Amino acid sequence: MITRRDALVAAAGATCATAAGAGSEPLSDDPREALLAFLRAFENCDLARMEHAFAADATYFDRAPLVPGDPAQYRRGQGMPPGMRLLASTLPHKVTGPPYQQVKPENLSCDRYGETALCTFELDSADALGRRTILLRKEGDGWKIAHIHASNIYR
Repeated sequence: MITRRDALVAAAGATCATAAGAGSEPLSDDPREALLAFLRAFENCDLARMEHAFAADATYFDRAPLVPGDPAQYRRGQGMPPGMRLLASTLPHKVTGPPYQQVKPENLSCDRYGETALCTFELDSADALGRRTILLRKEGDGWKIAHIHASNIYR
C-alpha cells in the first residue's frame, strides 16, 4: 500500500541526486542508531534519506524562523523543519562534500519507553549552544522521527 508520505518521499527523491535506493534500506531497530543514521544523512545533505526518517505525521518546533520576526514561524509545524530542509538543500552548492557539515551530538541520551524513545543532545558551536529533543516512534520499518524540538542559546 502506498501512503501519502511514500508519495511525498518519491516526489522529493525525483529532484534529489542522492535519492536512489533511499527508501529501500531498513531502518535500525535501535532508536539511538536510527537517530545517528539520520544525523549522518543530515551531514551529507541527503534529503531523500532525511525525509525517510520522518513519520508521516511528524511535527517540529524549528530552531530559528526562515522569516525573522514572523511569530507564525515559531509555531509547531508539520514534517521536516524548514530550516533543516533549507540547510540541506543549499549547503551542497556552497561547500565541498559530502559530508557538507559536521553534526556532533554532545551529551546524547536516548531513553526508550516501549514503542517510543526520547533522545536529547546538545550541539556546541562558537556562537550558540543548540539543544535538541527528538521523539522517535517504532513503526513497521524501524524508528521514525515523530517530533523535533530545536532551540539555540546564542552567546
